[in-house]
Amino acid sequence: MTQTYPRAGRRDAAASPNRSMLLSTVAVALAGIMGATPSLAKDSLTVTAYSGPWETAMRKCFFEPFTAATGTEILVETGIDFVTYSKLRQQKDAPTIDVAWLDGGYSKQAWKEGLTEAIDPAKVPDIASISPRSVNKTDDGTIHSIGTGYYSYTLAYDPKEVDPAPTSWFDLWKPEYENRVYAPAPAQALFAPLMIHLNKQLGGDSSNFEPIISKFSELKPSSYYEASGVMNATIQTGEVVLGIYFPNTTWQLADQGVSITTATPKEGIVASDIQVQLVKGSPKKELAQSFINFLIQPEHLTCIAEEIYLGPPLDDVKLSEKAAKRMPWGAGGSVKDLVLSDWDEVNAKREELRDLWMRRVVGQ
Repeated sequence: MTQTYPRAGRRDAAASPNRSMLLSTVAVALAGIMGATPSLAKDSLTVTAYSGPWETAMRKCFFEPFTAATGTEILVETGIDFVTYSKLRQQKDAPTIDVAWLDGGYSKQAWKEGLTEAIDPAKVPDIASISPRSVNKTDDGTIHSIGTGYYSYTLAYDPKEVDPAPTSWFDLWKPEYENRVYAPAPAQALFAPLMIHLNKQLGGDSSNFEPIISKFSELKPSSYYEASGVMNATIQTGEVVLGIYFPNTTWQLADQGVSITTATPKEGIVASDIQVQLVKGSPKKELAQSFINFLIQPEHLTCIAEEIYLGPPLDDVKLSEKAAKRMPWGAGGSVKDLVLSDWDEVNAKREELRDLWMRRVVGQ
């Protein structure tokens, strides 16, 4: 089983006097739009990010433009959703993270546990440009997070080795692919939604996971991955030829010359959105909300859609032909084609699925 561990990153740089004066001027000009003030120009924010190509895209589209506009230094802590969620729990009484990204399920759980706090639309006025389906609210209308892009699992395969193209999630069990397939491990945020969806395809429900656990106990994989960075290296070696993977990462590998492409499973594309939230107790609440307002502006969300093929949470967006064909819903599809989870169901069953998996699938 492949594993990886998060690392913390920090950049320290001193601006020249002329540059500081320019940035302060820009910050003043942006104050009415972003809720920023000139005094914020020398401040910093600690934010979370996903590693690898995700971090690269987030730096290009979110972090570096915000620093250029306001002078605010962005300190980045990388990690998968479970790691970020665990940090927020550990830091509940004295948070060091100001803004966090989490998958929909962990985002909702963090809100319920009081790890994040309400986003004030008066401080984040550009929320008006976001599709209503991506503005996540409680029953009383309180905004607890904002979606910044959809991602999904799909079938990824080597067209030189897999012919005909796969059409079903269950093609992984074909005997000709034994020991050459891969699938996510429980640490992956979409693991539980995928298992719940496939379990239903096999006739099970949330009170009976025997169908999917029995099915996976019969699979003969090369690996179950916890993070895409290590999995990418395995794919590039040709050790594996078919698996359950992220279409955006798949396309990035294809752009590097790897023999890989995607196929849409007939049972549906399991997906989620990546949500940004304000960490409760952050001493930099005003600045943090200014940053959130900045990153949800259409130009920045379009940037990350182009860079890493996240489905933008915008009702009206113009993408390049290349990016439009690589959205998580597949060429010619839309967000309506995604299988989006009931996060209350997922969160209630996540640990049970993990325990069953570790005992029955990994521990066999």
